[in-house]
Amino acid sequence: MKGQMIYFVILHTSMILIAGGGMGWVIIRFFPSLMINEFWVIPLFFFILGLIFIGQFPKAILKKPGKLVNLYMLMRMIKIFASFLFILVYWFIDKQNIRNFAILFIIFYLMNLTWETYIYTRMERYIKQRDNQEKMAKEHKEKNDQ
Repeated sequence: MKGQMIYFVILHTSMILIAGGGMGWVIIRFFPSLMINEFWVIPLFFFILGLIFIGQFPKAILKKPGKLVNLYMLMRMIKIFASFLFILVYWFIDKQNIRNFAILFIIFYLMNLTWETYIYTRMERYIKQRDNQEKMAKEHKEKNDQ
């Protein structure tokens, strides 16, 4: 499981870097009026949330693997509320650029949603595969004991 979590953290980090750098380049190149000085906080926000969420999965798998979907949905709700609060705080800090910030934030949110869904799908597949292997090993052991 540890190797799988390292893979997810590396994947998450590289996707944040690629998406953040790519999005920054596209905005500067094609939509310079949308660029804001605080653009870097958007990828940082999603990076930190992603690390927190990825860190929660091993604990959930060990305690209650059947409740993984519930945890996934809870994390989505937390992310929505955290995003709303993040945009609200930015609005209080810089009312002039809130429109540009919100547009960039939503675009990044949607991109993040894509690879986050991929990561969670891979986690679910890993858990099912691990459970099947344990079940087969148990059946094999019982068969040999007879």
